[in-house]
Amino acid sequence: MKSISTIIGVALLFLAGLCYFINWHALVPAFTVLGVAIITRKALEPLIIGCAIGFILLANQGGSEEYFPEGKGMIFPLNMFDGMFTSIARDAHDQGLIWVILVCILYGAFVQLLNVSGGIQAVGRYSEAHVKSKKQSLIMTYFLSFFFFLDDYLSALSVGNTMRPITDKFGVSREKLALVLSFVCVPLTIIFPISTWTIFYGSQLTAIEGGVLNGAGKVITSPIEAFLGTIPYNFSAWISLILGALVVFHLVPDSKGIKAAEAEVKPYEPEVAKVKKNPAKQGKLVYFILPLLVLIWCTIFPYPFDMDYWGSLEPSTEVIFGSIDALRGIVTAVVFTYMYFLLFKVIKFNKISKHFVLGLETITFVLTVLGFTYLLKDVQNALGFNEFVASHLQGIGWLNGATLPFVVFALVSWICWATGSNWGIYAILVPTTAIMSHTLGADFWLSQGALASGTVWGAAACFFSDNRVLTAQSCKVDMMKHGISQFPYQLVIFGVSSVLYLVAGFVL
Repeated sequence: MKSISTIIGVALLFLAGLCYFINWHALVPAFTVLGVAIITRKALEPLIIGCAIGFILLANQGGSEEYFPEGKGMIFPLNMFDGMFTSIARDAHDQGLIWVILVCILYGAFVQLLNVSGGIQAVGRYSEAHVKSKKQSLIMTYFLSFFFFLDDYLSALSVGNTMRPITDKFGVSREKLALVLSFVCVPLTIIFPISTWTIFYGSQLTAIEGGVLNGAGKVITSPIEAFLGTIPYNFSAWISLILGALVVFHLVPDSKGIKAAEAEVKPYEPEVAKVKKNPAKQGKLVYFILPLLVLIWCTIFPYPFDMDYWGSLEPSTEVIFGSIDALRGIVTAVVFTYMYFLLFKVIKFNKISKHFVLGLETITFVLTVLGFTYLLKDVQNALGFNEFVASHLQGIGWLNGATLPFVVFALVSWICWATGSNWGIYAILVPTTAIMSHTLGADFWLSQGALASGTVWGAAACFFSDNRVLTAQSCKVDMMKHGISQFPYQLVIFGVSSVLYLVAGFVL
């Protein structure tokens, strides 16, 4: 397995070198990151190397006014450092990145508070009473994920931390636990009408110049209504959920990577169970359920005193679910949980404060990886990565209305896989796909569904995407081991989805 990975990694590095010599510089950082990541099975170091190479290429080209406001015209390599510092400064003011950082660190604190209170352990004890086998522990993991539909971060962190002690007890490898989560976390949020992905992607659709028309010929203004049109055509998400069910019910065989991980599982230590069953340290189920309900409610609905919302409430999905805010939800949940545990003396002040900080610290590595992912995205944008892909998409000779959905899905999938970026793709390719659908006579919703499907697959398959990082962190498994072990399943999802888009393109 390692030798195959090495060969693939070397091949990707060769492609990076080839792209450099034929002046496809926009592709060099992505292939470099993937090649080094697969060879070394590391996450952070390849991103650093890829960013450095990207800035070297950009600086060698003379930089740009946008990324080199002071370094344009500087002698190489001084302009490289100017470009890098400028990009970091830009990201420091990027509202999207700040949002991700705040959500991640607060989720880390939230999970830690639930853990130290014994709430997660209480869920574990409750689950143990109903879980009697290895198979049942995987089934519970799969279906428990459906309760965390609001956000893929919430799902990955909450379910992973909750189910890990239970799956450990029944001899499930943590790679397989992470695999099951990878089948559900992102796919569920992109096909469930109420999620952070729904709002974001739907807003991109409603922002298309000229608007998007519904079946009655009226312009769609609701992000949720716009998003609903893509759900039936998000084939990779549906296939991922189906394949996940087949895996947990043992209806498909494990891949070589998962088999190897399962064979290395250490026997369950009964001493751990004795410690957990110490009455002095047992938590209550309410310590988990109540904070979680606050999180879900405040993520979906504004605060009760927000009269601009509640004073004009109308019975429509847009009004009811159009204000989803994951940051508002997690901030409120953390504050509520902190005060609840403090006032009801669930945890002493010194201990709760200590573990609150520890929760923030547990997410440090995740944030570092995410930071360099954003930096990689910046340098690739500066090199013209998205424009390069879009121009070559338009230059495909056999591209027509029937083949457009497949081409969109395939290209977007591998773009997201190579860059670890998904939401950033929407801003570039949603309007491009809309124009090409109209020009070529392709089905609009099928093409947009293919675009959404590609981002789902890329986010799930990428070794260093934000969701992969968080999933690995919550399951306490090496991120590259997780990425490599689940990749064969992702290739199956990609292959089946590709066939479906080809067939649907000719039928619809």
